[in-house]
Order: sequence, then structure tokens, then C-alpha cells
Amino acid sequence: MGRIFPKLSTPIKVGSVTLKNRMMTTSMSPGEGYVEDNKPTQQFLNYLEERAAGETALICQTVCPFERTPEHPGGHPLPAAFDESCVAGLQPMAEVVHRHGGLLVGQPWFVHDWKPSADEDEKPWGPSSVLILKGMRPFEPMKLEHIAIFKKQFVTCAKVLQDAGFDGVEVMAGVGGILNRFLSPATNDRTDQYGGPLENRVRLTVEVIREIREAVGPDFPILVRWSPVEYVESSLGKGHTIEDALKVVPYLEDAGIDLHNLAVGWHETSIPLTTKDVKDGQWSWISERIKGVATKPVVTAYRETDPYVMETVLEEGKADIIGGLRYSIADPDFPKKVVEDRPEDLRLCICCNRCLDDVVGRGLALTKCGVNARLGAELKLMAPPPSPTRKKVLIAGSGPGGLSAALTAAQRGLDVTIYEAGPRIGGSTKMSSIFSPMHERLLTYYKHQLAAHPEIKVVLKTPVTRELVEKLRPDAVILAIGGVPRGIDVPGVDGKNVVTSHDFLDMLNGHPPVKPGIVNKVMWNCGAEFLKFYYTPTFARILTNKSPWPLGNPIAIIGGGLPGCELGELTMHSGRQTEIFEAGKKVGWDVGSSDRFHMRSAFKKAPNVNTYENAQVTEITPKTVRAIQQTPEGEKPIEVNAKTVVVALGFQPNTALLDELQSTGIPVYPVGDCIEPGRIADATKAGYQAACRV
Repeated sequence: MGRIFPKLSTPIKVGSVTLKNRMMTTSMSPGEGYVEDNKPTQQFLNYLEERAAGETALICQTVCPFERTPEHPGGHPLPAAFDESCVAGLQPMAEVVHRHGGLLVGQPWFVHDWKPSADEDEKPWGPSSVLILKGMRPFEPMKLEHIAIFKKQFVTCAKVLQDAGFDGVEVMAGVGGILNRFLSPATNDRTDQYGGPLENRVRLTVEVIREIREAVGPDFPILVRWSPVEYVESSLGKGHTIEDALKVVPYLEDAGIDLHNLAVGWHETSIPLTTKDVKDGQWSWISERIKGVATKPVVTAYRETDPYVMETVLEEGKADIIGGLRYSIADPDFPKKVVEDRPEDLRLCICCNRCLDDVVGRGLALTKCGVNARLGAELKLMAPPPSPTRKKVLIAGSGPGGLSAALTAAQRGLDVTIYEAGPRIGGSTKMSSIFSPMHERLLTYYKHQLAAHPEIKVVLKTPVTRELVEKLRPDAVILAIGGVPRGIDVPGVDGKNVVTSHDFLDMLNGHPPVKPGIVNKVMWNCGAEFLKFYYTPTFARILTNKSPWPLGNPIAIIGGGLPGCELGELTMHSGRQTEIFEAGKKVGWDVGSSDRFHMRSAFKKAPNVNTYENAQVTEITPKTVRAIQQTPEGEKPIEVNAKTVVVALGFQPNTALLDELQSTGIPVYPVGDCIEPGRIADATKAGYQAACRV
């Protein structure tokens, strides 16, 4: 048992099985590439095995309980589990998990869409056609004959899972899925035995659990994933509150469940549930209340990524087990490192939500993560392929792309040297960590990894040039020097009140930007000199919040994409009057879907923030910003006060060094913003791939 995290490391019994520790994953459907012909691919099996080998006690995986055909293929590809013909395809999933002493539970895919027969298309079904959000597809009301088919599919799927060697089944009755729609007073206005009082609204869930129990016997665990607090509202009224949920618990336990796996809200909920602004452990108050009346183990999930918070939640008796998915996507070895008292080795989730944005928001496969490149095609192998020869690799730049490349190249057995122009590693992450504190986790991880791998040599304060490369003659160069900031060509852009994101980055690297005005010159130079010796994102964040320089009040931000929005959040919370100008149609246009709604909503509600969309900045004066906004009524002139103007338009490719190096005859692999500006996850993946190609 771990000494640092004794509660997390302790086994626990769930029904007839024992979890080796208190960490489990919640269900998911990773999508294209993980499933082919309705069966798991080797990529999927390796995904499961990585996590089982990483000591995950219980893995929950989504399966398809109804038949899909080429004519009616459905949504995300899922392993089929609709009848006995599917058993052979599912068995390898259980085998790779059991190989490492883990447990595997299947969750029949009864969330948003369903179909009663193979020759129909999937569509949303429910107790009635009541909508939660405008623009949603109306639910197809289920008749009694549909309910009978639905229950039969559920039971058949559970039996198939049992025959395939799975260790249990999870009944999805939360997040706004079909059973949740029956359970919630916000979406159920039926007048038959499945509507009205709680006893009737919970009836379908109870019947499903009881009929599964009858089919699988007493020794096959049944989990239920449900949402005690729904945070939804319709014309019928509000969804369940925690007080309502306490009354649901006895129904579920009497029906025969072995574990409560709690989700928060619905997918349609309008408040933040899983974004970076939600603190770790925030939702454990819900599991604490449920634990007060439950006799079965209780799982808390949603925004559980910090092992110290996880341990505290268990220590305080707020839950019995910690559930989650993002911590496992970020680091498959998370439980192993926790149990072995190695928290410094953890590759913690930075809550960038790339996984959610891609899989849930855009219907894509799970291929990118801000901190873990080994998703998607990379999982066709269990590790990066070893290099047949010990090649010498020069890595230019130490941002996420360069550092990902360095660790991967070292793992392959290559001779790696990182050259960084600044006085410390991190690239643009040094700056983004000021506005997004979670990014500091990535900096901490890489610093520890470099210390733990002295074979990776790091040379600071040394920019890579053609002359350096020709002198060193490496076998390959991985170019990860970042992009160049997009500018704006308007009168006043060179004024002393104008700063860019690269001004901050230059100062962090100890190189003061050249700015007009004696005060600017003194402050930028002093700041750069100080930061040569001391810098943490936390220190810079506190200073930025409190100091009137370099961000004054009021402040105008030119650019309503992700960089401008992240800065806008910081200045909003610091109390500065903030004016955000976006030339396109939407502020937050490139912000991930998980964050965009909440970010835009916060700006609209904040008394100190104004956003201007379809607004082209035309001039910057020493005290104002002028713009022309396109409105349905025509052009509208805008002028706002601004002590500081920040140009935050993101990056464009930076290919000058690439062009120089290509004539040296040495293979060059550009990654990250220098060749294709993107997000941290894109750079992390590109760095890994480049290191594998060397």
C-alpha cells in the first residue's frame, strides 16, 4: 500500500469482485481506428492493455447493444455486443485487461441515440418529446413495445458481456441519456406507469437492473452511472436536485446494483462541469451526500485529476472510489505511480479538453491529448520503435513539441541534445501558464523528466542557427522553435501603449523588447533582467493581476481567438475594464467546444467586459482604440478607452530557419507552431511523430 496515497492504494470489494486500488476509468467511445467491422482493433486492445498494465483497478468501456449495418452504421464506432455472435470479438478486450490483474466492465451505449431494430437509423428517444435546449432534435416518445425491446437489448448485451469474460456491466442512467430522460421530471410528462411520481419515473431503470440481475446471476457486478444533480430545466420545470437524488438511491439498491458511479449534470447542462475553471474535487459534495444514504460503494468523478485531492476526498469519506477518464488518457500509468509513491513522475492532465472537444464535441476519434501523444495510430505499437542505430539528434526549441520529441527520441535510444534560445525550458508554455494555470503542470512534468534523464542534454541561451548545425553535423534536426506572432497594420500599432504576446515571451526569455518611451524601456529591461534569474508562472500571474504594468486599466485586446480570450479571462478576473475586438463573427471562434460557451457567457455577464464581433480595428491612439463594426444596420464606428492595447492574434508559421537548414543536407523535421500553428496537443503529437521518424 502506498505511503503517500494510502486510501487511493487500498483495495475495495464491489459485489463479487475486488478492485486492487480505488482508481477506475469511466466509459468512453474512442472512435475511428479503435473499432473495425464492429470489433476492437489492435490499437484499441493496446489502449486497454496500457491502462491495465498501469494498474488501473477497473476499466469501463462502451459497447454497442444494437446491431449496426453498412446501410445504418450509426455514430461513433463501437465494439458490437448485441448477441452471441459478438462474444468472440469482445473476448480479447477482457483478456488484455485480465493479463495485468485488472477488471473490465462494459457499458451498453444507451446514451443519446437508439434504434429498436437493425434496419433503422439511430435517433434520440425518450419518455416524451420535451426539449432541454432550443435547436435539439426532439426525442421520439417510446411506446410500451419500444420499452420492451429496449429492456431486452439491455439484458442481452449484459449476458453477452458476461459470456465474453467481462467482469460486470454498467447501466447508464445519467448525463441526459435515455434512462435519465425517464428519471428526470424535466423531460418526463408521461401519464402511464413510467411517468408522474418518482416511483414511476425510476421504474424503467429499476426494471432494467432487475432483469439484468436475473439474467447474469448474483456474482456479476452491476454498476449504475447516474446524475444525482442534473442542472437542467425545461417547460416542465427543473431536473433533479440533490434532495431528489437521495430518494432515488434506495430504488437502485433494492433493484440489485453493486456500485453508484456518479456523473454531474447532463451533456446539455449550461454550467461548467469539467473545464479548467472547475477545481479538482469540486463535485465530491455530491458523492458525500449520496454516501450518506447509500449502502453500496460510491464513485465520484468529473474533474478528478490531482492525486492529492483524490486522496483527501477518500480520507474525508466523501467517496469510496475515484472515477475519471482524462487522468487516464493523460497518463495510463497514473495508478501505478500513485501506488508506488511516485507523484513526481505523474503526467497530469492539463484540462485542455482536447479529448472532449474532439470526441464529444466534433465526433472525431481520440487521437490527441495535450500531454500524451500515444493515442490513435501511435497505439498500434505498445511503445515507440527502437532505433537500429544511435543517431545524434539536435532539437531546436524546448516547447511542448521539442520536449515531446526529446523524451521520445531518448526512449528510442537516440543521442539527444536540446538547444533553447532562452534561459529556461518551456517555449510558449512559459507564457500560457500565466493565463492557464493548469499548463504549469506540463512545465513541472518536463522539468522532472529532464532531471531524471541526464542522457538528454540541454543547452540554454543558445539559439539554433545554420552555422551551429553545420558545426555539430547531427544526423537529424527536429525544429520546434515556435511561430511568429500575427500582427496588425494600423496607425498607432507601434505606440508605447501597445504590446504583443511575444513581448511577454521575449521578456520571459531575458530579452527586453524594444518599445518607445523611457518608462517602457526601464520597465521592460528591469523585468527581463529579473526574469533571467527567477520566474514561475504563479509569480507572474500574481504580478500581472496586481501590477498596473505592463497591463494597464482599461485594456483593449485585439483578437478574440483563444489567445485573446485567455488573456481576457485574466483581465476580467483582475477587475480591469476589458474591451475585446474580433474581426470575425464570433469571439472564441477557435476555443474548444467544452470551454467556448462558458467563456462567452462569462464575458457577457461580466460588468467589466465588452466584446465587439465583426469589428475591424482601424487606429490605435495613445489613449483609445478605434474600430469599424459591421452590423445588420450597416457600419458602426467604435471608440473605447485603452491604457494598454494587446495584439493577441495568435501565430503564423516561422519557416526562415527551416529554409536555411534544408540546404545543409541534414534531415530536418519541423514540428509545432513553426510549421503549423495549433494547440499544445498538436505540438505534443507532432514532436512524438518526428522523433519516431528519425
